[in-house]
Amino acid sequence: MNDVFIGRQPILDGRKNIFGYELLFRNGSAATSAVVRRNIEATAGVMVNALNNIGMERLIGERKGFINVDEEILKNDMIDLLPTKATVFEILETVKIDSDFVDLCKNVKHRGYELALDDFVFDESFVTLFDIVGFVKLDILMYDRSDLGAMVKRLKKHSLKLLAEKVETKDDFDHCLGLGFDLFQGYFFAKPSLITAKSVSPAQAVLLELSRLLAKEAEFHILETHFKRTPELNYKLLKFMNSASFYTGRKITSIGQSIALLGYRNLQKWVTLLLFAGEGEDMKANPLLERAAMRARMMELLALKATCDKSVADGAFLTGVFSLIDVLFQISLQNVIDELNLSQDICESLLGRKGPAGALLSVMEHFEKNQFDEAKELLAPLGLGVNDLLGAETRAIMEFESMDRN
Repeated sequence: MNDVFIGRQPILDGRKNIFGYELLFRNGSAATSAVVRRNIEATAGVMVNALNNIGMERLIGERKGFINVDEEILKNDMIDLLPTKATVFEILETVKIDSDFVDLCKNVKHRGYELALDDFVFDESFVTLFDIVGFVKLDILMYDRSDLGAMVKRLKKHSLKLLAEKVETKDDFDHCLGLGFDLFQGYFFAKPSLITAKSVSPAQAVLLELSRLLAKEAEFHILETHFKRTPELNYKLLKFMNSASFYTGRKITSIGQSIALLGYRNLQKWVTLLLFAGEGEDMKANPLLERAAMRARMMELLALKATCDKSVADGAFLTGVFSLIDVLFQISLQNVIDELNLSQDICESLLGRKGPAGALLSVMEHFEKNQFDEAKELLAPLGLGVNDLLGAETRAIMEFESMDRN
């Protein structure tokens, strides 16, 4: 029996906060192929893993989970195992819409579930579903801009939330937002715009200084002084150390104790991730933080498996995080490297894709574009396979969802 893994892609609202996730079926043996055997098998794999092996809350937290379905799946009693408040069933574009299917959808909605139309192309047969479904997903690459605007105008006559898929640039996002789309799916948020140099907040300035000090392995008392000057950061560190995500078996009562237990590299990881978290925002709503955390943790897990060397794994984690920091601050990656006094290995990984961490960064870039064949080719020299990559993804998702919300 083949291993089955879970992936997810964030769905954002108009403020670029995470609204929910599309849950993705990932079969290790078929990951490099576009062929999925049957809809019922693919969705059953997602459901079995989500419910029995992982748990929906550990996959999506308190947000919505979008799962692909067809009529065969909706008729199956196993869907009742999924939580009604968290589940949105995406009706595949291959489904034949007739009176029986409309009745089936009414029944599913009556049971408390929400429904969406996936990869929607207008057909009169779908009109009967507009009072039942809550979401319509449009692949924006299937339309030119004038046709897309006309379709949005047509659908806006109904009480539907419109979701734009394949939104890959800020220009795409701005255009779709202007047309009236409610939700957005794609990686536009993780690509730099024209360099406009975001201002660094006071809190981020403290974190940048701490990151520099940690890279230099400054003495603990110097680090402790910086934490004590920032009460909010002091509080966050203590709360993190006493949370389930960092269980020590005893209560942590001081910053010095926290620093000593974490050590330089772990503390640097934590500080770097905090850079991506907006002040006063729900960290779980920040898609850039999620992508940085996921990329970094996956690279760390894969590096450790490939090399059995903790220092290489630590470097891979930091490489993953810093690979997106130019997007955060809207400055060149070279400037970030110069500012933070990063090690030569990390610099070479970021700028030249050299060494294990550099190779893994290339793997992640292909993987995030669903380019499995290219990722597989780069994994092979490290003694890793696609199953290692997908297993790291599933583990990183669960760990991210267990992060302290505060």
